[in-house]
Amino acid sequence: MDLLFPRECFQCQQPLDLSHPGFVCESCFNQIVFNRGSCCSCCGRVLDSDAKDTPSNLICSNCLELNPYFNHGISLFAFTNTGRAFIHALKYRNGAYLRSDLVRIMQHEQERLQSIQGCTFVPVPLHFFRKWKRGYNQCEWITKALLHCIDGEWAPILRRTFNTPSQTSLTREERKQNVKGAFMMKTHRPLDCTKTYVLVDDVFTTGSTLNECAKVLHQHGAQNIRVFTLAHG
Repeated sequence: MDLLFPRECFQCQQPLDLSHPGFVCESCFNQIVFNRGSCCSCCGRVLDSDAKDTPSNLICSNCLELNPYFNHGISLFAFTNTGRAFIHALKYRNGAYLRSDLVRIMQHEQERLQSIQGCTFVPVPLHFFRKWKRGYNQCEWITKALLHCIDGEWAPILRRTFNTPSQTSLTREERKQNVKGAFMMKTHRPLDCTKTYVLVDDVFTTGSTLNECAKVLHQHGAQNIRVFTLAHG
């Protein structure tokens, strides 16, 4: 297939060698700004001067204001450069061809994933109409890539109750109101309080969507809720 349809980098369009895996060249991959150093224990973003040193962990100002139902978070890279382009292609341009690169990113950050080894992973759901229109849910692709790299359980237990407008252009308060009551459990059975549930999304911006999902899990008995996102915006 490579001989008939030579691959090129999704970002810079440079031809890729036959031995090169995926669709992200080395140069563009190296432009992904992975979150390093001191990160917020709650959402995973790199901390700056607004962080507060709590008795147990460093918490960013956004999480202090959010007062989340989740208690730990990992975010792999900043929502800039190749990272932003990668997520846009994955999310809006039918990026199924990037799934091998998604696994490559996970493998690059394998050590950081050990803290969620063996957890129960819950992809943030799309409304059925939006999923039908788009043809896929990128959060499910991210979850499957995670489970390719670490052990865990796939649990699509949430559903979206109504088709909310895109969060992209909304303010913090508008985002919060936009997703209020937008999720519910697929079953009324209580969750296993001994399990650690990890909500999986593509980008952490204000955390409104993830927190609304975490609230539903908490109401159904989950005691330990975490979040995982590819990027932090």
